[in-house]
Amino acid sequence: MQLIFDIETIPSQHPDAKAQARASIKPPGTLKKPESIAAWWATEADAATEEAYRRQSLDGGLAGEIVSIAAVTGDGREWVHCRPQGESEAALLTAFGEQVSRWIDDDARAVADGFNYAQDPYLIAHNAAFDLGFLWRRCIVNSVRLPFKVPAPSAHAGKDYGDTMLTWAGYGNRVSLDALCRALDIPSPKDGGIDGAGVFDAWQAGRCEEIAAYNLRDAVATAEVWHRLNGGGTWQD
Repeated sequence: MQLIFDIETIPSQHPDAKAQARASIKPPGTLKKPESIAAWWATEADAATEEAYRRQSLDGGLAGEIVSIAAVTGDGREWVHCRPQGESEAALLTAFGEQVSRWIDDDARAVADGFNYAQDPYLIAHNAAFDLGFLWRRCIVNSVRLPFKVPAPSAHAGKDYGDTMLTWAGYGNRVSLDALCRALDIPSPKDGGIDGAGVFDAWQAGRCEEIAAYNLRDAVATAEVWHRLNGGGTWQD
């Protein structure tokens, strides 16, 4: 089974996360005078702390957390969940694993006449090294063992997992999902009013349904792109 997925991430929700972010900042090296350094701490440090804190959502899973996961299969099955405030990241990861496990079991029964020859899905994402690495690390942090293999950061694209960005752009190059969709005349997931940069603010405002809808659009668009890159029409054909 090919499983196309996408994650949305936020900064750490640990009580000490902002304090750790503040400990990581320092005045620009161009400031030498003590009074200039003191002025920077008085006027710029709070903004620098907030910037450093929000960057945790892109740190690969060291402190940043997964807030939403969307997954689709080539035959049109879809699942998405954005955890509201108060729901743990571990619960989200567990729910994702349980859903994918049900799909795997359904497929195994359908093709094996009742005998369970379940196989791990082939995971596909856009910029998969980021999504897979984040998922793999957050499972370890939360002591969650998914019921299928998630390729580790040392895995090989093309062999162990699929990556629409790498397939299109090649090693060492990048292309956004939005740009790739527009090039292939596929509806862009960025046309729905929210993007990755706005996820944390939307989550703090309780807009989980909006985040989930955006997350699912990303997964569906990735599936469409993957199918096109592999000689297909649309992924549900």
